[in-house]
Amino acid sequence: MTVRRGAAPAPRLLLVAGAGGVRAEGDAEVRLGHPLTGDHLDPGPPAEGVFAGWRWDGERLVARNDRYGVRPLFYRSGGASLALSPDPLALLPDDGPAELDHDALAVFLRLGFFLAEDTAFAGIHALPPAATLTWDTSGTRLRSAGLPCPGPTGMTEEQAVDGFIDLFRASVARRAPGEPYELPLSGGRDSRHILLELCRLAAPPRRCVSGSKFPPDPGADARVAAALAARLGLPHTVVPRPRAQFRAELSALPAQGMTTLDGAWTQPLLAHLRRHSRVSYDGLGGGELAQNPSVAFIRAHPYDPSGLPGLADRLLDAGRTGPHLEHLLGPRTSVLWSRQAARRRLVTELARHADSACPLSSFFFWNRTRRSISAAPFALGDGRLVTHTPYLDHALFDHLAAVPRRFLVDGTFHDRALHRAFPEHADLGFASSAPQLHGPPLVAHRLAYLLRFLAHAVAVEPRWWRSPDRFLQRLLAAGRGPGAPQRVSRLQPLALYLLQLEGFATRRSGHRS
Repeated sequence: MTVRRGAAPAPRLLLVAGAGGVRAEGDAEVRLGHPLTGDHLDPGPPAEGVFAGWRWDGERLVARNDRYGVRPLFYRSGGASLALSPDPLALLPDDGPAELDHDALAVFLRLGFFLAEDTAFAGIHALPPAATLTWDTSGTRLRSAGLPCPGPTGMTEEQAVDGFIDLFRASVARRAPGEPYELPLSGGRDSRHILLELCRLAAPPRRCVSGSKFPPDPGADARVAAALAARLGLPHTVVPRPRAQFRAELSALPAQGMTTLDGAWTQPLLAHLRRHSRVSYDGLGGGELAQNPSVAFIRAHPYDPSGLPGLADRLLDAGRTGPHLEHLLGPRTSVLWSRQAARRRLVTELARHADSACPLSSFFFWNRTRRSISAAPFALGDGRLVTHTPYLDHALFDHLAAVPRRFLVDGTFHDRALHRAFPEHADLGFASSAPQLHGPPLVAHRLAYLLRFLAHAVAVEPRWWRSPDRFLQRLLAAGRGPGAPQRVSRLQPLALYLLQLEGFATRRSGHRS
């Protein structure tokens, strides 16, 4: 068994069939994450837990993953070959440039996450949810159970809330820790619910730990988490954020396989957990399923199967970069990564969620949560840390995914469940209500990012100035005119992403990062 450790190369297997048999390079057997029962490669429906793995026995390869495809595992299949790795960058060709998936990038650069099984690279795909991939000399076969998207049911609002409480309690009990542990705690709902249930089970953490995000985040997460920990009589530690956002993103983007723009701020928090705990918990999925952070958009834009192009346009308008992306695109990239291409790809993905109880919640879970938010704990994290995800319990997921849209769109569903289950803490607010940071500290932070970016380009990456698409020059040009500070702030991480992506796509034969 191979486990990824820190900066060690990701596990990788390359199989090539030829006249003399099969040439195998890399790790013949790998298990990532943890099923709650059985083995990663057991046949039948996937077990509870977040996991992926493969086994090559000399004649046949079998690879499998969890019900949601949350544990990253990527493959490249072509002709008589197959390559597998939890890191898509490990699957790039050794013998020349890599071809980019332009339609996938057209969406990613606007929304900040990839859709379905897309990556930045043509021919490299994420393993679908609940998938079984097999390979032998006769070729590649891929089966997937597809998306478990329960349609709306006849449950009442009381049944929806009570079912959430009861099923979440059962989920946490199924994942009760068997040893001392430390718990990541934010000022939000998801980790609070986990902590309160663990305390109800008489299995509290020995310490709660909060991370610190980059400005304009106001730092309310740590303050609210500290107040809750104090009520429960638990020690609480705040892990400082990375000193420089630019340097944190410089390392986090490739460490997450160029699959997300998020996660850089979590690196010190994850490092702390690796040092102090072997078991942890993550609220992955709680937000998208129970109280979606995009609920205002969901409420304002009802899903209409006959109007998906218009819905796709509204999603693109509300995306991470909004209209700012066009400042980074030149004549060539404006065509390759056009808004029209993004709309076409987005319409196809939106249509897959038409039968869900709340189609947009389903869309955000299967794309933003699965392909972007999950990268931090499972790509930046360490395989030795067992990270439980109680919101992904199968019965709980099926319940929450079937809650009718009308019970979700007021944005208080998780609040109601928490306050009913733990009324003694109903008076403690959440960090999301704190206003974002503005003024001189935010200006100084944005300026420091830009100066470090430029210094790195001069001293370490002079090729960035020679980029054929002139991303760095276009970033500087975006600093002119009304709205320049916010525009440049939005574009800096994207410009860094594009310059790094250009380096991976054009690297020379024999170079592996």
